[in-house]
Amino acid sequence: MKQWYIAIVGNNSERICRDKLEARIAAQPSGAKDYEVYVPVQQTLCVRADGKRRTVERILFPSMLFIRCTEQLRRRDIVRLPYIKRFMVNIAGKPGATGIRPVAVIPDSQMCSLKRMVNDGDSEVSIAPIDIPLGAKVRVNGGKLMGLEGYVLEVGDGKNYLVIRVDMLGCARMEIAGGMLEVVG
Repeated sequence: MKQWYIAIVGNNSERICRDKLEARIAAQPSGAKDYEVYVPVQQTLCVRADGKRRTVERILFPSMLFIRCTEQLRRRDIVRLPYIKRFMVNIAGKPGATGIRPVAVIPDSQMCSLKRMVNDGDSEVSIAPIDIPLGAKVRVNGGKLMGLEGYVLEVGDGKNYLVIRVDMLGCARMEIAGGMLEVVG
């Protein structure tokens, strides 16, 4: 089954890596498309210091490209390519028997939504690191604190904290990555 994986590549080499992978696809016998490659790029208008306006392509996810393929093809061929540094792992995922966390997979529906937003949107797309509002009740979905419930708090230093209430003592807080949290209804 084909899934979307996130490949990490060198800085400013996303387009080059995409072109190399697409050349590999084109070299395959017709009709045998083993994988698909996507780099989210958006056209933005820049005003230079001399006042001239110019349209430039802005990559939404620096050093990343998305590859839709089977797990077997990813392990057998793509991971061995010299311009692919590694694949992103799911830090919230449960480690396997070897202690290695699973590779991050993006659902097809989310990739379709992202592609549509980037390709069809009228305004600039920005990526926010966390989409959980301050004060929302959340549950930790990975790591040693898996299952712990609390609230999101942001203090002056711009970091996100998980806060739990301890009756008679007050509140305990801990810095936590936004990707480790899920909103509790």
